[in-house]
Amino acid sequence: MVKIERITAFNESEESIDFRGECNFETVDGVRVMRIDVSSETPLGSANAVSVDMDIPGLLRFMGDRRHKEFWCEPNFGTRLGEAKGNIQGFVAELENGSFTVILPLVSDDYKCILSGTEDNLLRARVFTWFAGLKECKCPAFITADGNDPYALLKKCAEVAVKVLGKDIKLINERKYPEILEYLGWCTWDAFQIRVNHDSVIAKCEEFKKKNIPVKWMILDDMWAEVRDFYGAEYKDREEMAQLMYRSKLYSFKADPKRFKKGLKGFIEDVEKYGISVGVWHPTTGYWKGIEKSGDIYKEYADCLIDTYEDVCIPSFETDKAYRFYNAFHKYLASCGAKFVKVDNQSINRRYYRGLAPVGKTASLYHKAVERSVKEHFGGAMINCMGMASEDMWNRSDSAVSRCSDDFMPEDRVWFVKHILQCSYNSLIQGLFYYEDFDMWWTDDSQAKKNSLLRAVSGGPVYVSDTLDRSNPEILAPLCLKDGRILRCDNPAVPTRDCLCIDPRTGDKAFKLKNTANGCGIMAVFNLSAENKPVTATVSPSDIEGVCGEEFGVYDNLNRTLTVLKKNESMTVTLESNDDCALYNIVPLKGGNAVIGLADKFIAPKTFYYNESGKAVFYEQGEAAEIKNGKLVFSCGE
Repeated sequence: MVKIERITAFNESEESIDFRGECNFETVDGVRVMRIDVSSETPLGSANAVSVDMDIPGLLRFMGDRRHKEFWCEPNFGTRLGEAKGNIQGFVAELENGSFTVILPLVSDDYKCILSGTEDNLLRARVFTWFAGLKECKCPAFITADGNDPYALLKKCAEVAVKVLGKDIKLINERKYPEILEYLGWCTWDAFQIRVNHDSVIAKCEEFKKKNIPVKWMILDDMWAEVRDFYGAEYKDREEMAQLMYRSKLYSFKADPKRFKKGLKGFIEDVEKYGISVGVWHPTTGYWKGIEKSGDIYKEYADCLIDTYEDVCIPSFETDKAYRFYNAFHKYLASCGAKFVKVDNQSINRRYYRGLAPVGKTASLYHKAVERSVKEHFGGAMINCMGMASEDMWNRSDSAVSRCSDDFMPEDRVWFVKHILQCSYNSLIQGLFYYEDFDMWWTDDSQAKKNSLLRAVSGGPVYVSDTLDRSNPEILAPLCLKDGRILRCDNPAVPTRDCLCIDPRTGDKAFKLKNTANGCGIMAVFNLSAENKPVTATVSPSDIEGVCGEEFGVYDNLNRTLTVLKKNESMTVTLESNDDCALYNIVPLKGGNAVIGLADKFIAPKTFYYNESGKAVFYEQGEAAEIKNGKLVFSCGE
């Protein structure tokens, strides 16, 4: 249980100052809310107004979900509170007695709270606004709970947070997952990067048709729009390309006339001839360095744009002004046939809106504008991206999907380890509110098998970004039905309890991810050893909460074998190297019998349903895996 050790108020120079008021816990629905009610004669610091330092007696180890970049988070592991790095937005502590303490920092109407360790081995909750001159800090700072089920504790904290904050924010089960993202997708980015053009994308559509790959949607990603800074520009490598992008501005809402000669509408019409719908990417800022002042957009919408540092002109954070900009943009995209949007570059409050208003206000107001426009033009279908700052997580009202990792890097084993850790632990916190987008990937690189397995259990969209002539239909087939519908798990995938607070890159234990599907448990196991040495894991039905039964068939999907286990029994699995992985469908047995599903699909339980008479009906024909009298049987599924 969290124990408060000291409370300090700071001025703009981050010197401690005298204050009036108090910081106390209030119990709400069985969890504790830290309420700060502090004022001072001297203005409070904009970067550090009030800090609450605390101890967690009996700490064994912890995981802090830390914002390590402007836009992205990653797990931070430790055994001492002083090892907690800055910018932590969610905290799980495992105690010596086997119980857990969780902490969920909040973003209120004005103030934002983050956690970090101190030199004297305490955990500090720092509350700030990025707005100078305020003399009062009155807000709920964080929520904490204690118990034996860390997943239930986090969910309870999120539920209470919604009540306490009084914001228009929904938990994940209240959000509508976009129907279009229930199908297999493709993205132009890694395939063509900023060279994307009409003819190349159509050539890729031809490849999908030829190979019978059932892609049903695509994202027209970065550099489709009219950005005249690119005209005549050259670059040698990815780094120079990025520099070019980040110094460029958006001229108009239209597609670049040099690379999309039929315009955006003509492009989308041609893509749709292949049965593929189109979603369109854009940053919150128009383009990476904002809006070009000599262009069409500025001439029409200058009144809803603001100048920020380094001559960056972007939409205002004020809802009415921001809405006018996004509404015009989205209205145009929808009129051209776009079915959804991917809105990038969302965590911009510190960089662009700092000092204009408190961070809670700027984030809330501009997200209201984005969400309203997307709801009106695309029925809420949106992928949020580069938006893992807590002020973004706490301020989206309706959109259901959000990216949870740094960008995909092809042919990079080191990147994969970083990627799976980000996706898994970020899902533990952000997944309380959103379905998680584990990003695009390639089907023909050395990490393809592991990437496909990770997407299978993710609970979110599945889309690839292979370049021309490089899509492998055999890698994609286990992920979806023949009509392209993905076999999506019920929730965001998260680490099992025994992996929550242990860095899987160290030691000799494998990393386990869990989910559920159609009343069954799903578990993926990976070797993430930094030394690329053999690791082991115990696999048990009890690892997966919410799956009912006393006896289970544990189906090894990759090796097509079966082990029958009681609820609390386990088996040991060994993965010899970083290239090894495993997938288990954990199916409740009744009288020693159960249907697993189509044997060639990763999430087999999602390939069928039970009709009114209790018979399993498969969505398509194929080889079915069943358990009869405790034995694995394969038959023709119909």
